[in-house]
Amino acid sequence: SVRTLRAETRMSHNSAKGRVKATVRLMAARGGKLRFDAVSPFDTPLSTLVANGAEFSLVDAKANRHYHGPASACNLARLLHVQLEPDAAITVLGGSTPLIGHRRASLEWDGRSGHEVLTLEGEDRRQIVHLHGALRDGRPRWDLAWSEIRAASGAVLLRIEADDHRAVDGLRMPQRLTIRQPPQAVELDLVFKALSVNLELPAAAFELPPANGLPSERVDCAGPASR
Repeated sequence: SVRTLRAETRMSHNSAKGRVKATVRLMAARGGKLRFDAVSPFDTPLSTLVANGAEFSLVDAKANRHYHGPASACNLARLLHVQLEPDAAITVLGGSTPLIGHRRASLEWDGRSGHEVLTLEGEDRRQIVHLHGALRDGRPRWDLAWSEIRAASGAVLLRIEADDHRAVDGLRMPQRLTIRQPPQAVELDLVFKALSVNLELPAAAFELPPANGLPSERVDCAGPASR
């Protein structure tokens, strides 16, 4: 139901290098369009990442660098730290979860947690999605509690947790998200300080920022490609 989104968030990520916090203003639209502006406590720009559905551009003021290349999961991780494809990132920000391709699906009630549990069985992965809900306007409404994608070995590949759901512009939206990717040994916490959905966003927001004299580097998942 979330087609566009604009928010101010408090993001913190925990990795082998420690925990880093920043205020991040973001805009997102279906079609892989993303914009993240990280700012300091004094409201000065630290970094800007823009994806237009095919390409991405990152201006890192702290490192005095400009990066550009395909809008891939690993390139988005240069600011987000977790690896999500652009449309998957929008799905998560909208309070839902990406779903794996699957051969079988089952839905069961878990009385201990009070959740509906959706299980998807794929070729080499398995996904478990916990949903909690209540009657609203005479019909059940479901919120994402958590989603976990596991490899065939049982190892967790991705876990998304959503909490503190509230009404935002007619939709139920979580006010806090936690994204864990054990293979990358990273955890991202995101708390919404302001949030609006399904509003008109300026097209210019998703125009890739130029290098403006900064050293520029084309990058892909394998690392630097050209300068």
